[in-house]
Amino acid sequence: MKALFIGDSITEGFDLEKFFPGKGYVNHGISGYSSEELLDAMHKGWFASAPEMVFLCIGTNDLARDYDEADTLDTIRRLLVKIREHAPDNSMIYLTSLFPARHNPPRPNPVIRQLNSRLHELAVQENAAYLHLHPFFTDENGQLKREFTDDGLHLNEHSYAVWAELVKQLINF
Repeated sequence: MKALFIGDSITEGFDLEKFFPGKGYVNHGISGYSSEELLDAMHKGWFASAPEMVFLCIGTNDLARDYDEADTLDTIRRLLVKIREHAPDNSMIYLTSLFPARHNPPRPNPVIRQLNSRLHELAVQENAAYLHLHPFFTDENGQLKREFTDDGLHLNEHSYAVWAELVKQLINF
């Protein structure tokens, strides 16, 4: 199965060839992008591989910039619509929860959890699957587990291995 991963720097850092060797999965994560910037950048060429699965993980930079939640959700809805327009008809679209942060004031975990709840509702409304990864990365204090990050926000190799394993379980790799 061909897969396309779309998002911000957290997605960009996901070495798909390392974790899914020979699969030819495509990564269109763009560091620093908000949901609106991603919407503006996305084009049909990203879907040239005819992905059967599209994973969207975006929103943490919206939080850091203090964007209105309703605006972020509307933009992510428009991203899902645009993905559906460009992806093959039989593609499965996965809206991924935001990952927790570790002592990162611009991205408070209660706000991340609230937005994840809304993202789940949005996925249902837009006929996308919701991939709730957040609990697998959260420690007992609601923070991103210490062993999963080097800077409090971005995932490290260990956490990408966990993400990859969860995707493999999802698609029966």
